[in-house]
Amino acid sequence: MDALWLTLQESGFGLLVRNSVLLYPIANVLHVLGMMAFFGLVATMDLALLGVGGSPANRVIARLRPFAVALLLLIAATGSVLFVAEAVAIAANPAFQFKIILLGLAVANVIVNEWALRTRGDGAGLARLTARLSLLAWLGVAGLGRLIAYV
Repeated sequence: MDALWLTLQESGFGLLVRNSVLLYPIANVLHVLGMMAFFGLVATMDLALLGVGGSPANRVIARLRPFAVALLLLIAATGSVLFVAEAVAIAANPAFQFKIILLGLAVANVIVNEWALRTRGDGAGLARLTARLSLLAWLGVAGLGRLIAYV
């Protein structure tokens, strides 16, 4: 697997990111801002499912989900730019490894949440449980992301 990371890191794109004065810092700022905005939307949707705010959760989710999906795509794109610059070191970083595992669990939680909302409605206990887990998981992903630089 190290050979794959090295190939990616030494690719033309990896070299471009490492040698650019602006590309990495711009990707870094957009990644952090995207994560902040994404978490704000996710928290709003999750809190609506938990009964905070008084608006019907299904209406809040329908309005905010497209923006959350767009932000998640931005986060993935900018995260890829950050990763390719130092793929070998980042892939070996325990904080990154835990982040990827937690990210996978957070996405799986979204899938379960969506299923619960479609089949049981926004008042279902499972939808509320996944909302609580979502808040923890996405905060954990963000925290582990910041920890990568210090581990």
